[in-house]
Formats: sequence, structure tokens, C-alpha cells
Amino acid sequence: MSTPLSARLDEATVAVRAVTVPRLGLSLFGAVTAGLILPWSQAAAWLAVSLALEAWLWIATRSQARGGLVRHRARANFAASFGAISLWWLVLGVLFWSSDTLVGRTCAAVLVMSLAAVTVLLFYSTPVMFLATGAVPAVFALMVLGRADALTWLELAPVIMALTLAMIFVAGRAIETPSAQEQQRAVNDSLHQYQVLADNITDIIARTDLEGVHTYLSPAVECVLGYGPVELIGVPRINLVHPEDHPSARAAVGRMLQDPSRREVITTRVRHKDGRWVWLQTHAKLVCEHGVPVGVIDVSRDITEQVAKDAALREAKTEAESATRAKADFLANISHEIRTPMNGVLGALHLLESEPISPEGRELMRQAADAGLMLSQLLNDVLDFSKIEAGQLDLAPEPMDLGEALDTVIALLAGQARAKGVALRRETAGRDLWISADPVRLRQAMFNLLGNAIKFTHQGHVTARLAVTPAADGQRHVRLEVEDTGIGIAPDAQPHLFERFRQAESSTARRFGGSGLGLSITQALAQMMGGDISFTSTQGQGSTFRLDFDAPAAAALLDQALDDGLLEGVRILLVEDNPTNRLVARTLLTRLGAQVAEAEDGLVGLKAARDGGFDLILMDVQMPNMDGVEATRAIRALPGVVAQTPIIGLTANVMTHQLGAYRAAGMNGVVGKPIAVGALIGEIARLLGEDDTAIAV
Repeated sequence: MSTPLSARLDEATVAVRAVTVPRLGLSLFGAVTAGLILPWSQAAAWLAVSLALEAWLWIATRSQARGGLVRHRARANFAASFGAISLWWLVLGVLFWSSDTLVGRTCAAVLVMSLAAVTVLLFYSTPVMFLATGAVPAVFALMVLGRADALTWLELAPVIMALTLAMIFVAGRAIETPSAQEQQRAVNDSLHQYQVLADNITDIIARTDLEGVHTYLSPAVECVLGYGPVELIGVPRINLVHPEDHPSARAAVGRMLQDPSRREVITTRVRHKDGRWVWLQTHAKLVCEHGVPVGVIDVSRDITEQVAKDAALREAKTEAESATRAKADFLANISHEIRTPMNGVLGALHLLESEPISPEGRELMRQAADAGLMLSQLLNDVLDFSKIEAGQLDLAPEPMDLGEALDTVIALLAGQARAKGVALRRETAGRDLWISADPVRLRQAMFNLLGNAIKFTHQGHVTARLAVTPAADGQRHVRLEVEDTGIGIAPDAQPHLFERFRQAESSTARRFGGSGLGLSITQALAQMMGGDISFTSTQGQGSTFRLDFDAPAAAALLDQALDDGLLEGVRILLVEDNPTNRLVARTLLTRLGAQVAEAEDGLVGLKAARDGGFDLILMDVQMPNMDGVEATRAIRALPGVVAQTPIIGLTANVMTHQLGAYRAAGMNGVVGKPIAVGALIGEIARLLGEDDTAIAV
């Protein structure tokens, strides 16, 4: 980096001032001394010449500083010191010996030759030069003292005083001034260190002019690019850069020219001598001399291996994302294939409830329906795992009775408890058990906790304690505590209990079954509800799990039987590819008074919708020929009021991003499979303006 001009001028000024006062003092002393021998006019003339030399030296030194030549400061100091003394001796000797022409001329010649010799010595050895300077007055003094009989002590006094002072001054300067050889050795050592650094650094150090032509390259270029430094001197760098990287390289240089203090980091491909491309990351900086840009210095590092690793990581990321999408598609297909027949089973059981059946048969149907719902919920565990991983599991709060939800779960698990001889108990604290929560997810959490307790208990009891207490801001605090007298949990297994696919022992899955997802999902559900799950356990004695969360209080809903005329006169188009599901839906809807037309796929449904005359369309999503999403888009593109017909999607795929896609296609609502009758009727009522009718099943 170049030194600013002002800094160089300041440095030169300090250097000149350091010797100006001594020089002026010596010059004045020489003039006064000469005045003892010479006329005052001649002594004054000598002093004027000396001062002129001082002024010239000052100007020359500052001029050198402007040109960056402060390194000549030592020589300038010598010129001043030597001139202030030796010139005095020269003038004094010539004038003093003017009475003897031969001697005077001889002394003058000796002094002039000495001055020339010392000037030459200046460039080789400063101490030797100072010693030589001291010898000249000494020789001259001997010549003067040789004629001492012709001189008085008054005449000799100036010579003796000047000689003594000059010798002291010269000796001091000789001691304190380093030789030119020493300075050169220091410069050579510094250059050697820089050369060692340049020869051994693994990065390429390069300099180019403003046209991009190489003027210097370090030896590392041969290891990185295969070229020797000499091969690339005078070669434009752009000739080696990949054509696709030319714009970015030129743009970086342009930015540095606009802002000379700017540093650029550029990544480009550079051609190796063997023809392959090498990725280089270059740190570049503009070089300025006297404030004017003259070139670019940069350091380049080979990052080809790093670029290859980054590309491999990107490829691996793409493959992982593709695998994730494939897993999501697989789960969606499995969900659809399993839930579609499950929907038919549950729908048929629901319709049978209105048939004349014995009380025992009705109870069996109820148990079958509850078991089917729980089986469907167990299927959801696998799907929920994917949703939780993707952050797409949403809650659907609605008014619910906690006591009724717990009774439903206990009824489902009572048979397992009786078969093992385990007492299944229920304890409730609090009279108002209505809250606003997601009933499906809360029953799922209850089922997981109670199911685990029964699974790992061979004798004794399992007790479910439900407590609902008032909380702040109209909330109610819910605690479900499940206590068992089972095998308990080993201390070393407890920290990992809520990890996915982890069970207390490696043999647990073989002995008791299960996937190891239940507690992990239950913890995630509890946290989504703003609560948490905790436990205490003693191996061999049993465990107690606690589910705590706050939920808004809710008013109780009255159970109402479905009114057979609820949908009287409503014309509904049912688009569903599964015959069983069409049968169940048609039977349910016609019992409520609706007029139902059927279509077995999206193409048939589109044709029927185009003919018009329907108040509502129930559209399955996954169908052959044309799926429900595509059919919905096509219906929305039809002319006239037909395009405004409300459409409810029927699907097992109800992840957040999927629901968004359905609504973006034009669906007004979505009901998940297996279809809950209350949810379907409620959605129909909402879209037909009957949302003030409370229907519960």
C-alpha cells in the first residue's frame, strides 16, 4: 500500500529538522572563525553560500519526499554535514594560502580531490567517508602547523578549534551512522524473506495492470494451474477465465474502479494447462500510486474440491427432498386406500343404527363402530408422525365433553383390561367438563396413555383420574392422570421414553407390540395444546403419567337426533368412485330428504355439473380419469351460475398444504375420511346457510 503524500512530507520535514540546527550552527561557527583570518566581506559571502546550500537541501529533500525517495535521507544528512565543514575548510585553505601560490594551489587541489573521493565513498560506506572527511582537515592542519613559525597563536587558534570540533563531529557521525553495506544487507534479508514467502505459499499471488494483463505471478501458479509464472506474464487473465464467468469478473473490477478502497471476492472457473477447469476463489484489491489506480493485486485459492462437495450436498439434498415427497405420496395413497373401505364400514354401521335390531345387536354395532373409529385413529398415528415432522399437524377445536371422551376410550379398552384381569377405574373431579378442544386428538392422547398402561400391567389396576379446574382468562385447566401397577420403567430408559421409535427395552416390541410412536405423538399433541406430559415410574411397581393443558371453557351442546327432513328438497351431486361409499352416502342423504345424483369419476361429474340443477356437489378427491381437484377447476371454469355451485371435497388427505391446494382449486369446504356424519351435515348446513342449526351425532 502506498504511503500518503502528506505522510511522506511530514517524515521528510522531521528528518531535515533533525540536522538543520546543528548544520546552521556549524556554518555560523565557520564563518565567525574565518572572520578572524579573512575580511568580514569574504566571511559573510561564505556564510551566504552556506545558507543557500541549506535552502537547496531543504527543497531537494521535500522534493524527494514527493517522489517517494525518503530513503535518501541519510545521504542528504551527510551532504549537509559534510558541506558545512569541508566547504569551509576548502575556502579557508585556498584564501589562507593565497600568499604562496604553489602551496595554495596544492592545498586547494588536495581538498577538492578529497571532496570528490568522499562523495564517491558516500555510496559505499558512510563511516569510512566520515573518517576520510576527518582526515582531510587533519592533513591540512599538519601543513599549517608546518609553518607555525610564520604564524601567531591568534592565527592558528581558528584552525585548531575548527579541527577539534570537526573531528569530534565526524567521529560521532561515523559511530552512529550505519554503513551502506549494512543497509543493503538488511534490504537483501527482507527481500529474501518475501521471496521465501512467495515461493512457499500455496495460494496464487498475482498482479495485473488495469487491462487485466499479468505482470507478476507467484510460483504457486504452477501447482494450481500447471503454468510456470513466466508463461503467463503478459497474458490477459480473461483469456484463462471460463466465458460464463466473464461478466462477473468484469463487474468486480468495475466496482473496484468506482471505489478504490473496495475489496472483492470473486469465484470463477480458470482453465488448467491440461485443459480442465479449476474453481478459484479470488480476493482482489486495487493498487494505487500517488492516488491513481495502476493495477490489481489478488490472492487466489483452489476451491475445486469444495465446489464438488457442495454440489454433492445439493444433490443429496435434492434426493432427500425427492424421497420425502415420495414418502408423502406413499402415505397419501396408503391413507386413501385404507380409509376408503374404512369409510364404507363405519358408514354402514352408522346406517344400521336406525334399523330394528335387538339391544344386544345394537350394543355390538356400537362397539364395532367405536373399534372402527379407534382403528382409524391408530392408522392416523403413522400419518400424524409425518405431519408432526413436517409441522403440518393442525388442531380443530370444538366444544366437547371431557367425561364423555374419556368414557368412550375406557369402553374401547375395557375388554383388554378384563381379559388380563386388570381393574380399569375412572375418577373425575369437577362438575363442568366442557371445553373447546380437538376431540379427535384429545381422545387419541387418552387412548395412547390408557392403552400403554393396560399393555404393560399384568395384575392390579389402571386408574384414569380426570380433573378440570378453573384457570385465568376464562380458561379451564385439565389434568388427566393415568396410574398403573405394571412393570414400570428402568431409570436408564426414562430419558429416552418420548423419543420416536424408542421403547423402554429392546424386547418390548416383541413382548408387548407397538411401534414406539404413541408417547412421542402424545407429547407433541400436548405441546400443541399448550401443555405438556410428565411421568414418574418405579421399576417393578408401576408408573403414573400426567397430561396437563389449559383450554377455553365451552357451553354444553344438546344432543339432537338427525331430522329426516333436514335436507328436504336439496339437490346434491355425489361424485365418488367407490361403490360402497356412494351407497352409504346416498342412503344417509336421502334419509335426510336430499335428492342425490351419482357420478363415478370426475369426467362424469363434470358433465353432470355442466347440465346444472344442483344445489351442492360432494366431490371425492382421488378418482380415475379425472380427479376431484381437476374436476373442480373445470367446473369453476364453466359459464353461468353453474360455476358458483358449492363444492365439498371428500378425502383422506387432509394435511395443511393439501387443504390449501383444494381451496385454491375452488372447493368451498373439505370433510376428511372416514366421514363423520356430524361433520358432513355441519359443512352442508354451513354452505347452504343453515349454520345456525346445531347437529350432533
